[in-house]
Amino acid sequence: MVDRRERSRERLQQAALELFTLNGYAETTAVAIAERAGVTERTFYRHFGDKREVLFGDGDRLVRLLVDALPHPPEPPGQALRSALSALATDMTPRRERLARRAALVKAHHELAERELLKLQSWAQALARVLIDRGIDELTAVAQVEVALALFRTAFTLWVTSDDDAADLECMIDRAYAAAGLPLNGRREPK
Repeated sequence: MVDRRERSRERLQQAALELFTLNGYAETTAVAIAERAGVTERTFYRHFGDKREVLFGDGDRLVRLLVDALPHPPEPPGQALRSALSALATDMTPRRERLARRAALVKAHHELAERELLKLQSWAQALARVLIDRGIDELTAVAQVEVALALFRTAFTLWVTSDDDAADLECMIDRAYAAAGLPLNGRREPK
């Protein structure tokens, strides 16, 4: 049952991305997305509150991935966050083409860009909460999370807009850390 439900969700997300790209975001309806995915409109609304949400449906899963990938102390918070970003890069790498199309749509539509910022804010809050719960003071936790996510956003944007098909998100993150003058914590040097 879970697999079938997850497949429906993935088909809806893929159909939405295709239709948004083909027909435009404003012109695409939830009904059209459901039809293209081969499901009912009711199924669409079982998974997503509206057509905007279909582009952000992985948010909860990604927050869990980030939080679960945070190593426990004694690893310093900056190093722990870099490990979490590494897990995120591993998760995203196979979906680069899809994420690039999604990023272009988000950039082109103010309401989607706004939603993207809210998603990133939820990531920041979840990560900071975990660090604080693990004994890191609030200022350090919030500052470290904000820096890590800013570097991730920079790397992600470069990655999805790069003409280099061999571009690697993990390397882009390393390059962003190096450009900011932050240590790579024993990781490979960026290319």
